[in-house]
Order: sequence, then C-alpha cells, then structure tokens
Amino acid sequence: CMGKDRQAKKILLVDDEAGFAELLRDLLEMDNYDVQVAHDGEEGLEKLKTFMPDAIISDIVMPRLSGFEMFKKIKANPDTASIPFLFITGFQDDRVLSEARKIGIFGILKKPVDIEQIEHRLRDLTGR
Repeated sequence: CMGKDRQAKKILLVDDEAGFAELLRDLLEMDNYDVQVAHDGEEGLEKLKTFMPDAIISDIVMPRLSGFEMFKKIKANPDTASIPFLFITGFQDDRVLSEARKIGIFGILKKPVDIEQIEHRLRDLTGR
C-alpha cells in the first residue's frame, strides 16, 4: 500500500463534455491524482481561486471562455503562470493548432485520447 506521505498530484480538468470529463477523472483518480473538474474556462478560473493544481488538462473549444482564452489569463497571472497545461481537443483543425503554437502551446492531444498518453504527459509535466 502506498504511503500517504507522498502528496497526490492535483489536476484541474476543464472540459464541457461531461461524460468525457467524468471518465477521465475516474481514470486519473485510480492513478492516485486528486482531480477537480470545471466545465468551461470561466469555471476553471473560478476553481483556481481555491484549488492550486500541479497541472491543468483543458479542452480548447468550450462555451463562455475557450481553453486558449483561459490559458492566456492563467499565464498572465503571476500566481498561476507556472502551472503546466495539457490541451485535449476533438477538433483536427490546423488553424487551431497554428494558433496554439503562436501562444506557446505545444502539448495538444487529440480525442479520442489514450489514458496512457495522458498519464505519460502528466508525469512529464508534474515531474513524478
């Protein structure tokens, strides 16, 4: 049994597809991550007031505030600027990808995603 002394890594998962978010949260919790879910960028920013994650996994196209808009706001705030991001998108759109590169986003995984891919990226991002 694993000792509780090693803090579970915290993940903020921002995705407006409830089914996908639930599934991914369950998988990550089984892998001993502490996961909070937000359903759009606005709610993601709200959560950051009380929950400081080790990494953020976010969809890109969402109502109210897109993943990119949320990313810009988080990066502009010194308290949250250092949180690493992993984007997941169902859109295979080159425009989206080139916009991502412009604002310095390179970690984009395409849906349907493979949980092992996500876990591998999270280990890189959170250094565990």
